[in-house]
Amino acid sequence: MLLRSNLGYIYRSDSEDYGRTWCNAYSTGLFNPNSGIDAVKMDDGTIMLLSNPIKNNWGYRAPLDLTYSKDNGKTWSLLKTLEETVEGKEEELEYSYPAITSVGNKLYMTYTYNRLSIAYWEITIEE
Repeated sequence: MLLRSNLGYIYRSDSEDYGRTWCNAYSTGLFNPNSGIDAVKMDDGTIMLLSNPIKNNWGYRAPLDLTYSKDNGKTWSLLKTLEETVEGKEEELEYSYPAITSVGNKLYMTYTYNRLSIAYWEITIEE
């Protein structure tokens, strides 16, 4: 399970009994400013994660990255930056509260765009 935290990183907790008990949460090493995250496991086992990779706790919520893990969350790689940071406008930009789901090799993603509208992305993952 991936968890947002107020410690500047995304945390995780693991269960070996199908969710009955969980280990103590520990850092993934992925930066996060205590903003919302969402993840989905694809049919091939790849985990896709939407997050704001900002080091500072309670920092800006831009950029918004789509990262993936092929080893059950041990290591992560950037697939695509969905929204960029614009230098000098960090306080004005916010891409937050992401949601992600998948059907086959397609990803469907939404998030708030500056808290004024909802953005939508659809991406096909090539095999």
